[in-house]
Amino acid sequence: MKPGNLYNLVQELKRRRVFRGIVVYGASTLILFEAAQNLANVFGRESVPPWFVLLLGVGFIVTLWFSWIYDITPGGIKKTKPDSDQQVDIPKKETRLYQTTTFFSILIIIGLLTYNLIDSARAKLIKALDKSIAVLPYHNAYSSFEDTEHYVFVGHQLTCCLVKVKDYRVVPWEDSRTYYRGNKEYSEIGEELSVSLLVDWTPRIVGEEKHISVNLISVIDDDLLWSENFKIKGTWSSEILRLSRKITKQIIKELRTYLTPQERALIVAQPISAQASLLASLGMAMTQDAIELVATGRQGDSDQKNEYIDSISFDRAIKYFTDAIEEDPEFAEAYANRAKARLWGMRARIYDQSVLADCEEDIRMAFTLKPNLPEAHIAMAFYHHYGRNDYDLALLSFENAIDMQPGNNEYLFYLSKINTDMGNWDKAKLLTDRVYKSNTRNALYLSNMGISYLYMHDFTRAIECQDRAIRNKPYWYAPYINKIITLESVGRINDARYVLDEAERAIGGSFYRIRAELDLYESRFASALENIELAGEEEYRALRESDGDASLIKAKICKHAGEAAKAKGNFSLARDYYLDRITNNPADYFAFIKLGVAYAGLGMGKLAIENGYRALELMKNKASAINRPVILYDMALIYKLTGDYESANKIINDLMNSNTLYTSEYIKLDPDMKQLLNDPG
Repeated sequence: MKPGNLYNLVQELKRRRVFRGIVVYGASTLILFEAAQNLANVFGRESVPPWFVLLLGVGFIVTLWFSWIYDITPGGIKKTKPDSDQQVDIPKKETRLYQTTTFFSILIIIGLLTYNLIDSARAKLIKALDKSIAVLPYHNAYSSFEDTEHYVFVGHQLTCCLVKVKDYRVVPWEDSRTYYRGNKEYSEIGEELSVSLLVDWTPRIVGEEKHISVNLISVIDDDLLWSENFKIKGTWSSEILRLSRKITKQIIKELRTYLTPQERALIVAQPISAQASLLASLGMAMTQDAIELVATGRQGDSDQKNEYIDSISFDRAIKYFTDAIEEDPEFAEAYANRAKARLWGMRARIYDQSVLADCEEDIRMAFTLKPNLPEAHIAMAFYHHYGRNDYDLALLSFENAIDMQPGNNEYLFYLSKINTDMGNWDKAKLLTDRVYKSNTRNALYLSNMGISYLYMHDFTRAIECQDRAIRNKPYWYAPYINKIITLESVGRINDARYVLDEAERAIGGSFYRIRAELDLYESRFASALENIELAGEEEYRALRESDGDASLIKAKICKHAGEAAKAKGNFSLARDYYLDRITNNPADYFAFIKLGVAYAGLGMGKLAIENGYRALELMKNKASAINRPVILYDMALIYKLTGDYESANKIINDLMNSNTLYTSEYIKLDPDMKQLLNDPG
């Protein structure tokens, strides 16, 4: 094309206002594309569909064609006339309109391009973040009891909404609620909670106005990703129920997360009654605290006494759920969690099996109201596991819950625990590893996971789990004892003594019962006898050992210390205790095996073997893979004490070559059993 022709073409394009059409269309396209992108995000798509981009391309061609043929004038759309030899002056008004339109269109294009470049860079940084989130608790020693209840509700609701996004790993509120943040930096909090993002919030009351400020923080560089202040217009409960959904959607937007319609529906859904939701959240908090109270035996330090701590109980938790149900009779979660509270109380031996009928009715109501409710499946799993000892049905219910919420740490833990109890060791290891790698701060989970690793002979990780449990709850005796048992399994008695000293310093008082056992394992019989005499009833209660268990360990120590008469007296006490226990519960296989040990210690071999056999028969399909080896070990002890070394050796060899805590190092420590390792059989 000749230069003159090109110049004429450009002039003709200008005359026909094609360039103006292109500029205006370009600005409009950017605006339409941005709107379409936001609309796509609303419907769970990460980008606009390809057909929309193709449509914009077709629109560009149509714009060129339209601008060439037609012109938009004050008198309407008119066909552009061919250029004549006579120059027609363009009115100044049209010139100014053309220039103004072009100028603002270019400004829009530049602005949108700049915004998209900046936003794209920020989006890449945010998308690169690990979407692990913790909602921080609000701690204020001067808060009233009523304020504390509402502040628990804030964190609970925010966590409940965020956990419904499958792409997020959210620290359970049960863990966050009890986390002591103190004056720590965000980076330190993030490291301790093993998260990249924190949701921090602060309630403020100015005069009669109530506000809540919410911040989303990246702990990597303490970057404030988003912050907003919300005014509480009504009651705390009603406003938090509404605002928690709004806050969650804003966090999701800031984190460039694209929700499926199902996820969006779950987040938006809320119970009918705000008061019922508040009561249910308090019931869950009370259940958690009651579980911890039973497990640790700790009522709280004297300077921490308040109305909330003094009133912790499963009864009060159940009362909260009952009040929530009265407030909203169609509140399915309240029914499911009331059943869980009763089952936990039964597990803690506060309630007996008479509560099972109420649990069954609550679970039925929960499923009727919400057939796909994960909490209902968990309640059903607890019912089968703790109430009926039906491991197969419990496993099925746990798996159903996990299918609905695959990232829920609580569900993963319980699924790992039921697989451990069933002896499904490969599955148990995979699941336990997942919970372990989530860096959970739940000491109850960690201590139980440590036992699972012990049985799987992963002693390093078993000790690490107990250490993490100790760091999170230094006043709880169980992780110390479980760590000592793990160290015994690898023959490290000196290290076990160090842990015992650490436990006594942290908890206060003395563990004479455990110290006597360590003395026994090192053949320091005189010291063992002295320490076992000092052990008090409260120590046995803390260890969950009965009077019969206490009599048996005393008898064993006395026998090896040369106190035959005292040994016989304690074996007799144990025999009488377990006979009474069997009278009250003829299916108690633990009582039968311990009765067999008592008879063996008294030299009544036939009765010892008979009761041992009875225990083995009763434990079939009932004893867990954690309890079964303990029964078998006592059966081997009965055989050993009655002189049947061959039968004892067979059981011991089986135990040492399977998933149990009984290793050759452990057998070497037990003065009743170590002779078996030297037996030619």
